[in-house]
Amino acid sequence: MGAQLDTFLVCAAAGVVINRSILIVLGYPQIGSRKPDGIHISHSIYGGFAMMIAICIGIAFLHPNVRWFVAVVAGLGFGWYVDELGKYVSNAGYLFEPALALIYVVFIAMFLAIRALANHRFGDDDAVANALESLKAAALGSLDDAQRRDALLRLDRNGPDSPFAAHVRELLADAPASPARPPSRLRRLRTAIRTRYEAWAHTRSFTTIINVFFIFVAVGTVGEVVGLSLDGPGIKRPSEKLASIAASVAGIFIVIGVVRLRKSLLSAYRWFDRALLIWILVVQVYLFADRQFEAILGLAVDVVMWVMVRSAIAVEEQAERRG
Repeated sequence: MGAQLDTFLVCAAAGVVINRSILIVLGYPQIGSRKPDGIHISHSIYGGFAMMIAICIGIAFLHPNVRWFVAVVAGLGFGWYVDELGKYVSNAGYLFEPALALIYVVFIAMFLAIRALANHRFGDDDAVANALESLKAAALGSLDDAQRRDALLRLDRNGPDSPFAAHVRELLADAPASPARPPSRLRRLRTAIRTRYEAWAHTRSFTTIINVFFIFVAVGTVGEVVGLSLDGPGIKRPSEKLASIAASVAGIFIVIGVVRLRKSLLSAYRWFDRALLIWILVVQVYLFADRQFEAILGLAVDVVMWVMVRSAIAVEEQAERRG
């Protein structure tokens, strides 16, 4: 479930970026008339149709692989739809300046909701439902032995102590497992990239890049706050005050992390993680409202570094468990 939810979010964000990029390159073309009383076909209509197709496919077909199709098509459709948010919240139309910041807030809320959904604990009913889904996959010939073991382990760990759950477990244990399919080129590529990435995460250069980056970020954060205070009349608007406070807090967290580097890498990386989340979830909203598409590059760098920090935390936690 978590992978499909992540795919939905990524496709939605990609839909906004790709759509806006095409419109900028082509000079904001319109399908229909530009006259006030003319017919204009908004691309939010395409998004609505894409989401409708995904919903109909999800209802009409029960095959587990349908979820991936629904995640991609619905994600792109939602991205095309939410890209028109400026028209729905103002009279300024598509080019309403705060629209990108509002879209960014929508994606932040979606990210937090998806994280909560993906990380929720399985209950008794969830474990049985998951086992039944595995039985459905076995009936379609798409359940391999590893997937069956995972379903049985989850059922044993979280399933209820009832005759029905025991019967479902017996059926799943006796269900025929399909032979493991040879990995596709894309999966082999992902595995190779992940293997090399995990190997690099154990090297000194990986930690050096993170450390140097956050030292520069600490300096840049101070410059950002000073720049906000010296820009024009100073920090006047509530959004500027919130952005400066968040940037200051992120800068303090980074300084604490830099100080902790010599004592504990794991503690330092956790402080860096907190600082990045504050920067991405709060400061970037202001930057999007103030600088529009110029903030995308900074967001991309922040997200890449956040992934690296989370990987570094995982590596250090493994080392700590090994003693």
